[in-house]
Amino acid sequence: MTRNDFEEIKNAPEFARLVRLALAAAAVWLAFATVLGFALSAKSANEARLREAEAVLRGAAELRSYPERSVVSAEEPLTAVSAILDKTGLRGRVAQLSSSPAGLALQVNRLYPDEFESLVEEIRKNGLAVKTAEVRALEARRDGRLLNVSLTIEGERE
Repeated sequence: MTRNDFEEIKNAPEFARLVRLALAAAAVWLAFATVLGFALSAKSANEARLREAEAVLRGAAELRSYPERSVVSAEEPLTAVSAILDKTGLRGRVAQLSSSPAGLALQVNRLYPDEFESLVEEIRKNGLAVKTAEVRALEARRDGRLLNVSLTIEGERE
């Protein structure tokens, strides 16, 4: 192909239309790839949130499955909960630990779902009962999804 042939093709009226058609097709493919990328990103974010929610629901289901009366704790609830917080390493994140007529009030902030599950398991192992529970999920940019947990804990009634 010579330079004159190329100039002839380039100056043909159909060539401009062909170039516009090729650019339009490239733009459509680019838009499709962008939308697909956003969709895959949203799907993976939803899957991560579902896994976290499932862990929270497992912990909540475990709390609900505890019998009304459990094994009598050998310690006072305050002493037992303090030992549990030391054992699980959550003492630094305790916002409130106080006695009330309804039971022992415990509020722990910025828990990961697996830490919440281990806290619940330790409470159960120590013969304590969770009377009420409030779990709030928050989104932290650096740490992902975290939980704020408020529990009312009571020792076994004799």
